[in-house]
Amino acid sequence: MPEEDEILKTTNADFPRRKKKDTEKKDFFTHIIAVQIVVVTLLISGVFAVKNFYPQNFELLKASYTYIMSKDMTVREVFSGIKNFAFSQQGGDDISVFTPQSGTSFSPYFISTEICVPVSGSISSPFGYRINPVTKAFSFHSGVDIAADSGEKIKAAYYGKVTKVDYDDTSGNYIELTHEDGLVTRYLHCSKIIAEENMVVRSGETIALVGSTGRSTGPHLHFVIEIDGKKVDPLYVMEVNDNRV
Repeated sequence: MPEEDEILKTTNADFPRRKKKDTEKKDFFTHIIAVQIVVVTLLISGVFAVKNFYPQNFELLKASYTYIMSKDMTVREVFSGIKNFAFSQQGGDDISVFTPQSGTSFSPYFISTEICVPVSGSISSPFGYRINPVTKAFSFHSGVDIAADSGEKIKAAYYGKVTKVDYDDTSGNYIELTHEDGLVTRYLHCSKIIAEENMVVRSGETIALVGSTGRSTGPHLHFVIEIDGKKVDPLYVMEVNDNRV
């Protein structure tokens, strides 16, 4: 049967080539998987390094990722967002997107008097850029939000004088205290203000109650520290004084 012999010879001749191709395919996919594992490992290591050594940059990176993932974006727009973050660390045309807005500062500072944490609770939103939970816009958050039960007592962070008690649609009921050396603290979204204007209060004295007045998604205290007219990160002084919420 010459035809069958010819087919068998052809099949036997092709077998080493098919086997070689199959081996090459397996080697190719193995190489791809190995590269992906290395890339993912490097990315995870990079994120942990940024989080541990550059916490402020980590918050910017997290805010950028949240912003990108919340939008229906093209690949070009995604890479543009990544470029914006990269420029924010190196300087460039897009640096204004991530640098503190006027009247705020990321610079470290020190207050000799130990702070009294105004209210006990978890930090629901830190100082810096974020996606605003109400407007859904990417904006600068000039204080820290401390989640707490409505009606919980808010204490004065430092000894000082009540210089303003007021209400507006954004801050809700709020109170401002002026302290020494250009230091001002503000307490926003209160359900009730207890201390009166021009009253002198001690550190730890109850000045208001937690609420959700003004532009707010739930009961919390928006706590602001201002030094010489510039708002700074309250968490920095809380951590320096080892007085975490």
